[in-house]
Amino acid sequence: MDDAATQRRFVRAYDSGEVDSDELTTALTRYDSLDADGKAEFDDLLARNGDDAAKLAARTDSDTFDDIMSLGCGPGQASLGSVSSLTDDAYYSVTAPSRTSAALASRSCLSADAKDDFRAGLAKASNDHDVDVEDDFSDVVDAVEALDGDGQRAAVDMVNDLGADGVRVTNGATDLGSRKHSVLTDSEVDDLLTSYDSYRKSDIATRDVADVQKDIDQIAESDVEGLKSAIKSGTGSDTNTKGLDGEVDAATNLLDDGRKIDKLETDIDTSKGETDIDVDLSDGTAIEVKNKNYNEVPEYARSSRESELTKKMEKFAEERDELVIAARGDPSNADVLKNVKNNIETAYPDTNVQLKHIDNVDEV
Repeated sequence: MDDAATQRRFVRAYDSGEVDSDELTTALTRYDSLDADGKAEFDDLLARNGDDAAKLAARTDSDTFDDIMSLGCGPGQASLGSVSSLTDDAYYSVTAPSRTSAALASRSCLSADAKDDFRAGLAKASNDHDVDVEDDFSDVVDAVEALDGDGQRAAVDMVNDLGADGVRVTNGATDLGSRKHSVLTDSEVDDLLTSYDSYRKSDIATRDVADVQKDIDQIAESDVEGLKSAIKSGTGSDTNTKGLDGEVDAATNLLDDGRKIDKLETDIDTSKGETDIDVDLSDGTAIEVKNKNYNEVPEYARSSRESELTKKMEKFAEERDELVIAARGDPSNADVLKNVKNNIETAYPDTNVQLKHIDNVDEV
């Protein structure tokens, strides 16, 4: 190691207790295995992320470290910048082949800045004890290299900004594709990640995207029918993703309570037209999830909101006797929702309408 500043940063990580003597030795060994360009890239990471970068080198296994320092390219068209040069991908392990050849051949490469951001996010994530710095990091490198266009950019941004949560979101979304669940196509995975990145930056997000993905993971593991349709309906705009957020939040609250969900996004066709039921329980209860606080609807908009929701719930009432409207805030005291409940129960005397908070929907 020739760079005095780099040496000081490694020693500082040891002196601060962030890495122990064995970890420091491992980190230095990994650093020494890099070629000149690879060392320069890691020097930049160490200058930017300090102790976190030292921990990244110390706590990943050699293969994972190879993957991180030899970031390559995805299979499609150019995404995060133009084709990388040999210098961009210049890392050669003494124990494993570089990804450089495949990366250059594919001509869909991470830019130098994107690589810096991605590695910085992984360095940050190495602090999280719930992250497997071997398997999770290797998986997220593979995921980012396989993504295309906006999906790749979104994944890099989330890993950089959110650290461990960005790793979880990217891996979870990618697992919905052929890697694990085969729920989504590759392009739909890209759409989901792009929507997540936009939603988390918006002013309408109700939860962290890591919580949304965690719920989707649970639903996928439970083999609930209709997840693909729910996700597709939840991409394309921040408003759509907010709807998906509320829907999967309510669904997992029900699953946690041992309730059996027949299907998400159940299409029904009635004399009043076609619509879909967000969460259709096996006991025949139809749940409409509105991820908004109806206590905050301005006076001028209440009439239209009431009319719109009444028309939809009338379609439900033709098919189901037990209806639930799940929303944020205090649904039982929201005038719009109370009026909708009264409208439906007056027109359909055999129908029971409950107003529940999304977190309490398991009480139905």
